[in-house]
Amino acid sequence: MNFEWNAQTIRWYEEANAYSGFFRKVADLIAPMLRSYTTLCDIGCGLGLLDLELSPSISGITCMDINPNALGALQKQVDARQISNIQPRHMDYKDLKEDWDVICISFFGSREIEEFLPHCRKLIAVVGKKQQTELYPEKYRKFLKNTPEKVENFLKEKRIDYVLTEAAFEFGQPFHSRADAEDFLRTHCPAISAEDLSNFLLRSLKTTGDSRFPWVIPRLKSIGVFEIKGSL
Repeated sequence: MNFEWNAQTIRWYEEANAYSGFFRKVADLIAPMLRSYTTLCDIGCGLGLLDLELSPSISGITCMDINPNALGALQKQVDARQISNIQPRHMDYKDLKEDWDVICISFFGSREIEEFLPHCRKLIAVVGKKQQTELYPEKYRKFLKNTPEKVENFLKEKRIDYVLTEAAFEFGQPFHSRADAEDFLRTHCPAISAEDLSNFLLRSLKTTGDSRFPWVIPRLKSIGVFEIKGSL
């Protein structure tokens, strides 16, 4: 992750989701995969935006993360929407001892797939592809992303059966002002040079005609959704 969860980064992420409807579209893709199952655990849930959308599709959801700020934001959404079947839990996945019908790992944990299989009947892993467009210059990325191709190769090597569904949905970042966009880049890339910042915004920042969000960095986010049989 190229940032920490705080009031500002939470606002940006929630606004990006509200603007694009990204997690609603991902949930529409996943919901049919949950038929006949009752319980789900989202490991590394972050703000739980996927779980908020999945809540009508399954009886109980445990949202697990180690970041209290992210879980606090999720709890606010749960309370505001009066959702009764989502339980945020402050916990590290390494301490996992319970079992669920479904474990979901969304943009987190895809390198630890084997660790989760004994705790579920089904594992759903959402893995982001390398994008043609990004929200900040790629050279400032702090970590190497996992990819569906790497996950596929791992599963084939381990002879683990899977079903892969691929999709792409808009998940750009809207902004209230150009200064908001500059703050976003500096937050995600603290070492960014003035020249790189200026050139990136010149190339990527677009006007929208929307009075609330007059600027946006568009991004079509491609994903692979893996369905894998658990060991339970």
